Amino acid sequence: MSQPMLLKSALSRVSILSSNRLIGPGLSRASFEAGNNRPTALSASFTSQDVSPGQPKLLVFGGRGFVGSNVCKEAVGMGLTVLGISRGGTPPLIHEPWVGAVEWARGNALEPQTFVRHLEGADAVVSCIGGFGTTEEMLKVNGAANVSLIEAAKAAGVKRFVFISAHIPNIPGIDAVLGGYIRGKQATEEALRTHFPTSGVALRPGVIYGDRVVSSTLTLPLGMAFKPLEMLIERMGIDQAKQFAGVPLVGAAFVPPVSVETVARVAVRAATDPSVPSGLIDVWELASKDKR
Repeated sequence: MSQPMLLKSALSRVSILSSNRLIGPGLSRASFEAGNNRPTALSASFTSQDVSPGQPKLLVFGGRGFVGSNVCKEAVGMGLTVLGISRGGTPPLIHEPWVGAVEWARGNALEPQTFVRHLEGADAVVSCIGGFGTTEEMLKVNGAANVSLIEAAKAAGVKRFVFISAHIPNIPGIDAVLGGYIRGKQATEEALRTHFPTSGVALRPGVIYGDRVVSSTLTLPLGMAFKPLEMLIERMGIDQAKQFAGVPLVGAAFVPPVSVETVARVAVRAATDPSVPSGLIDVWELASKDKR
């Protein structure tokens, strides 16, 4: 498929899903339906730090961002060859040794011609692309951009694909505010299920906390706000918190925050370990792994 056709296909898919009113507070039930049968205990898949020989090549789209930079850091620590791709093509504002071990390149997921060459020889892709804005902007960033990337990765012969999706809390009327965000994520999960049915994994964290670098002089320690909540939910018990989370509106307070290090660790493992089954890793499963 040509590059213009890849983007046209992505926009078309998102447009169709945008008019689908089967979307409620959560993402589409059809998305990764097969993933509901995934094993509930995946601890063994994420405990070992060994990787296959030959330094697999991992592409991280959105690699300059909060989650993406942590994915790059984790991948470097596992001995992978890492290419971080962003619209600017510059490294993040982090002064740590791992940054120099990553190759940084420019690529816009909405413009396939800017990134398809980087997919050659790639073993896996992790997409951390996402954002907020107007409904149209959210559909493009969360949906069309990622769908375009998935279709291009499939065409290039990439073996595995991991997408950082999101848990949507049970808040009445949330679709009216974040409809583009929800439908964009849904479109990407559907594309991942279609093109990577046996090797595509979508992570659905809720709030992600950690040290977020905003500028060269400002870092937001998000853990100070969300770590106490995580500990409270842990003391309550994941199963009980999950029951409360189903209550409209107030249930959102019982969805556990997850550290960015956990999201990165699980994402890289899912991208490199064939024993990790395809499908969904939801916020509850991520919360249970938020211990090292």
